[in-house]
Amino acid sequence: MDIEPKVLALIQQARRVTILTGAGVSAESGVATFRSYKEETKESLWSQYDPQKMASIDGFLENPNRVWQWYQWRRSKLKNKEPNDAHKAIAKWQESSEQQVTLITQNVDGLHQAGGSKNAIELHGNIWRNHCLQCRTEYKNEVEGIDEVIRCPECGGQIRPSVVWFGEALPEQAWRDAESASYSCDVFLSVGTTSQVYPAAGLAAVAKSQGAKVIEINPEPTESSVVDYCIAGKAGEVLSNQTKDLFT
Repeated sequence: MDIEPKVLALIQQARRVTILTGAGVSAESGVATFRSYKEETKESLWSQYDPQKMASIDGFLENPNRVWQWYQWRRSKLKNKEPNDAHKAIAKWQESSEQQVTLITQNVDGLHQAGGSKNAIELHGNIWRNHCLQCRTEYKNEVEGIDEVIRCPECGGQIRPSVVWFGEALPEQAWRDAESASYSCDVFLSVGTTSQVYPAAGLAAVAKSQGAKVIEINPEPTESSVVDYCIAGKAGEVLSNQTKDLFT
């Protein structure tokens, strides 16, 4: 699928482009999303796993090993996933273009970095990293195969995944960087996200308030009033088809 010429021209003429990616980009690598409805099971993944028990500080404090084991299971499912054409196209765009291309992602799987992107702003953290719940020191030792919560060598606190759980604030520096990139861009690309998770979903409105054009790439357009142009298609197909045009 090709980008409409007038939309492509807007992107090409921009000095600063900000890209926000969501779960739809990871889904193209076979990563299961938690809100997507599964026809075969007639349910979503969040209907199988209670987010308040598996992805909240209260759930962790109630049963640390249960939460830790769930994240270890998730890591095992992600271990062999590979970056797809969308990840690679965005990385190449960042590397090859004279434009300032800033990547913000809601995904925690690290596939953007694996695909070659540098300095990705990770709003929801990274599932491959861990830190101490008490002193917040990063835990850098290998955790593969460990099924019980580890104790921090610095203070004895419990080690947790470095992802943002329900009810937690986004990392301060990441949010400041994301807001700054949204305020200053000429074009804001919303890629593979339904714009349902706030505050990240509000970044497009921030960009638009400063005069940026908001372009959405998603198989199912969200029909948001903030979006100026919708491109109905998979991110990998849309971006990889336009690679040469985007980098001119």
